[in-house]
Formats: sequence, C-alpha cells, structure tokens
Amino acid sequence: MIRYNGLMREVNLLVIGFGNVGREFVRLVEKKRDHIKQNYGLKPVWLTVFRRQMRWNIPHDKDILPLLKRDSSSLFYPLQTGNIKDDLKLCLQTASSGVLVDCSVSDPQTGKPGYEIWKSALEAGWHVVTASKGPLVHDFKGLKEASQKKGCQLGISGAAAAALPTVDLARFALAGTEIRRIEGILNGTSNYILIRMSEGQPYVEALEEAQAKKIAEPDPSMDVKGWDTAFKILIIANAVFGAAYNLEDMTVTGIDTLTLKELEEASKKGLRFKLLGRYEKMNEGEVLEVAPKALDPSHPLYPVTGSEKGISFETDTMGTITVIGGRSSPMGAAAALLKDLINICSST
Repeated sequence: MIRYNGLMREVNLLVIGFGNVGREFVRLVEKKRDHIKQNYGLKPVWLTVFRRQMRWNIPHDKDILPLLKRDSSSLFYPLQTGNIKDDLKLCLQTASSGVLVDCSVSDPQTGKPGYEIWKSALEAGWHVVTASKGPLVHDFKGLKEASQKKGCQLGISGAAAAALPTVDLARFALAGTEIRRIEGILNGTSNYILIRMSEGQPYVEALEEAQAKKIAEPDPSMDVKGWDTAFKILIIANAVFGAAYNLEDMTVTGIDTLTLKELEEASKKGLRFKLLGRYEKMNEGEVLEVAPKALDPSHPLYPVTGSEKGISFETDTMGTITVIGGRSSPMGAAAALLKDLINICSST
C-alpha cells in the first residue's frame, strides 16, 4: 500500500514501457521530485522498469536517471525475462503495492498484453495509471469493476487526450449536470494536416511536414484514418457515462478521404474542417462517431489550430463548456500520468 513515513507517503512505482513516454515520465518525476514532496507530501519510489523482455530493478534510493542513458546496463544490471507477464505478475504479488504506470502499447481489439497485466495488478491491490489505450478500448467496464472490487483506481488521462483535461473535467467540474453532447478534436496530427491543407498545401506535403516536425508518426495511419480519435472518444464516453460501448458501436471516417478542393471551398466560406470525435444523446438513441466536419466560426472548437486539441461538453445546466490546448508530445502524456498519480495518491 501507499506507506506513511512521518508526514511523507512513499509511493511504490512499477513502470511498463520505456519508450518516449515512459522515459519522459521518469525524467519528469525526477525533475519535480521536490515539488511533489513539498506540495503533495509524496515520495515516489522506483521499484522496477519493464521494457519488452527486459527488466531493471532499481535499488532503493538509487538515482534512476542514468537508466535513461545508453550505458545504463552496466549500472542497473538488466534481467532477461522469458515470460514478461509471469514475471510482472510475480513482481506485483511480492512487492508492496503502489501504482503501476503503463506506457506500453496494447492491441485495442484484444487488450493484450496490458489487459491481463492490469487485472493482475488490480487484484494485487495496485492502482493503475496509463497512457495505453488498448485495454480501455477492449473492456473499460470490466477493468473499472475490477478496480472497484479491490478499492483501487484507474488513472486514464494519459490515454484520453493526455494533457487536455477530458474525463476529469466531466467527472468533477461538470458534476451534477446532464451531459448531452461531447465533441472533441483529439488528434493533433490530423488537426495540423487539415490546417495546412486549408491553406492550400496538398495532403502528402502537409503530412510530410508534420512528420518532419515530429508531429506525425512515421506510420500515421491510426491518426489520419481516425482510429486514434475513435479510441479516445470511446474511452471518454465509457468513463463519463459508465457505459460499455465498443468499436462496433461507432462509425469512423478519417481525413484521408478529404480532397484539397473540399478544404479550399470550405475556407472560402469561412469554414474549417476538423476531425471530430462525437458522442450525442438523440431521441432515437446515442451516436458515437468520428468524421471530418466543416465548422463555422460560431462552433466552440473552430479556434483549435496547429497541433492543438480541444473538447466541448454540452450540458443541461452549465451550458457548453470548452477546453482548448494541451501539449501533444511525450511530455504532455507524461504530465497527464503524473497528474493522475498525484490525484490518486492524494485521495487514498
């Protein structure tokens, strides 16, 4: 459990995935260690870092930052693990519980490998904070029930638009309202490409520019075909409404279907195409979709530009609440993980 040490609570951390986001999370926690201690009374304690088939055990109070360097193997003696799931499960069962931080990649159709790992963690009394979408897309309701059964929490900001506040905004700032519609620009890559195309740049050139600026991935298909947005709006809808929607409940259309002529014509009319993830309560039922939409200047998400993101909630009593911004980068995802970590540890 999270242990008290005088006025200080030590929080055991087990990290899965040590790519850009995982490494940025470690760097951010160490950079803000004094801030976390002084403002929240928390002392992060690194236990183990898993990456692919390797495991690094971090000696108590040893500086973890050398692990970010290429020669880290000589400092931390990485262990080869034959079956990472079994190794992780043993680690979760034998160590004093704390927070599992998942920065790895899992299949949204099956949830593997993260889904099984999270279930093991929750059953062993660990909280889970994640930037991984796969398990949440696969079975959010099942994971939520597993966490409640053990009195644990799921921190999902990193998987639901990261630095842009979405689920926590709905849960806390909009508590007591009936949310009737959610619209989100949840993928910075697509938004950047659409902005450049509206300025007359062809799709291929806009994509290449986004890749050169590290805004787009080398393989941008999940972004431009709408799937990244679909995963995020699905996670947000399930978390906000306690629902069990799945990908089969959605229609998904990406920006790769748009032509330069369509964007130029929209621009002449003062409209801007945006890739919108949308949930809406209708008389005939709920709608979940992702599609490019031409927005006029009166739309609350019209001002979202560059690689920014934004989300808008239409409510019965508070009107329409919109938030725009949120860093689209590994740093933004790491900051979302840290936010969830602090909020969970401060409330338990």
